[in-house]
Amino acid sequence: MEVSAVWVPNDSVPLLRMEPAEVLGNPQLRDAWTDPLAGAYVPRLMGKLLGGSLEDVRQGIRDDNRSALLVNHRHAIRGREYVAAVKGCGAEFDAYENARLTAARLREICHDSSLIHRLAGEDGAPSGFITGERWFGNTPYGAQAPDNAAIGLLASLRADIDDIAGFFICPIVALVRLPHEVARLATKFSWYRRYEGAYWQEVRLMPSNIRVHFHSPVAFGVDTAEAFRLFGLESFEDAEAFLGNLARSAMAALTLYARTLRHDARTDTYIGLSYEDVWLDKDAVIARDGTLHFADLEGIEGVRAPGANQAREMIRRQFFRNVYEANYALEAVAAETGRRWGVPAGAAERRAWIVEVLANACRADPFVRVEREGMRAVVVVEPATDPDTCGVTLDFASGGG
Repeated sequence: MEVSAVWVPNDSVPLLRMEPAEVLGNPQLRDAWTDPLAGAYVPRLMGKLLGGSLEDVRQGIRDDNRSALLVNHRHAIRGREYVAAVKGCGAEFDAYENARLTAARLREICHDSSLIHRLAGEDGAPSGFITGERWFGNTPYGAQAPDNAAIGLLASLRADIDDIAGFFICPIVALVRLPHEVARLATKFSWYRRYEGAYWQEVRLMPSNIRVHFHSPVAFGVDTAEAFRLFGLESFEDAEAFLGNLARSAMAALTLYARTLRHDARTDTYIGLSYEDVWLDKDAVIARDGTLHFADLEGIEGVRAPGANQAREMIRRQFFRNVYEANYALEAVAAETGRRWGVPAGAAERRAWIVEVLANACRADPFVRVEREGMRAVVVVEPATDPDTCGVTLDFASGGG
């Protein structure tokens, strides 16, 4: 039985599909890059300002500030359905105010008098826009920079389609360089710093748009009851199966460095995958069956450790830096389950249930196992390379009162 994708209705985003300047595809997902999907997607207002045809306008669903879901384009991977999403198709919000980026606001940052005049007739509904503002290092506000896009594609190419050693991702189907005329138009809009470089976007696959705590219309840790409804969890057994999948996939995210660890004999160093400027609470989504998927792959890169001691420290750091966010999601499932079905009945029983489900979920995991003694639980991590020298034991629950 296929696990269907889930998305929360959100604001509609009119996107003009255009011929891209360049496409870099993922060979594993050639069959997802179909003729109806293939293309570059830009805000309809940009197309109108360029004076071209507006015949091929698609209605996306807003996902975070600069992304949109194209829910009519779906693709199944090993029994799980994904919908297409475009990251870098125009910012919804003003970069410096908590307000939507309307045509009126665009006039304030426009450096071309002829465009200012044309924008005067576009006041009304928020439009979204790709600007030439340099943001978050050297990224165009509303689109994607080539280096960040390339890092994301490289991470996706490491995967077995959507899975890196048990760590699930929202795989990138293709990187798309925006048409040159779109890039030229974008450079005429900025607040402070002008972006220098090419304008790209990512087309990726997502099982849902429900993030753990931030940046989605329904956040799992905040709107847990609504998430249960959307995921169709109708019994204690449903919730327990969901919790098991969430626990297993979250543990994979917490131990990604260990799972991908390898030794480079040439430099006598270790290297594994780490995520440093991205977080589980806002950069991951949860599928209908509970499986956590990491979405923002631009933050995943190989990090070297000069020896076994440093490799162990990297494993510890990744785990403890992110375990709170994973625990938050597990607690949310347990608390909502208790409210609906009376089990678990209280805080102590809730945590004992989480530990039990986690231990059972990890039984088949080749890299981790959970050992319990009463309320105490530790995670024994055996890395993909040199487990005897690079393995660690990490506290998950200390027990006690």
